[in-house]
Amino acid sequence: MGKCLVLFVEGETEIEFYKAVINFAREKRAYKKFDTKIECKNVYGIGGFKNIVCRKFLKEIKPNYKGYEFTVVLCSDTDVFELEQKPPVNWSDVRKNLISAGASHVIFVKAKKSIEDWFLYDMDNILSFLRLKKGTKISGSNGYEKMKKIYRLANKMYFKGMKSNGMVTKLDIKKISLAVKDQLLPLYKALGVEL
Repeated sequence: MGKCLVLFVEGETEIEFYKAVINFAREKRAYKKFDTKIECKNVYGIGGFKNIVCRKFLKEIKPNYKGYEFTVVLCSDTDVFELEQKPPVNWSDVRKNLISAGASHVIFVKAKKSIEDWFLYDMDNILSFLRLKKGTKISGSNGYEKMKKIYRLANKMYFKGMKSNGMVTKLDIKKISLAVKDQLLPLYKALGVEL
């Protein structure tokens, strides 16, 4: 029986980033490849985990991998859950629905606060990508606000969830992966890779 690992993420930037993380994980394997098919799908924001995940799984994934065992990875930011009395997504319902739809395993990768907080672990390459001076100080209440301010200094706009136009390819994925190792661990375990 074949295996398929399906990542559901919040936006285009996340697709770019998680593909880079998977490539980094591949390099850590002895034969530089996985015995697992890997798919990465955008659910267009946090609400998509509630409304889109199962539909995409049933219509876009399962028909292409008949007879496969599925591990579904739900990759989200935690910021929208920290202050909400009524969280926007009930993760146990999403998990239950995916298992009912045919997933064997459902695991969670939660970026503390936001994926932008992860990016900031490699500030040097972000500044270099934006052609800003090394050591440029940035303030902001969270990673997303800081990314917006950094981009504004370079007369550019940062949009959450949109393609990064090359920024992700400039990031030191190893450095970020090691900095957020505890948060990425479920994904690396599913890929059979140790950091």
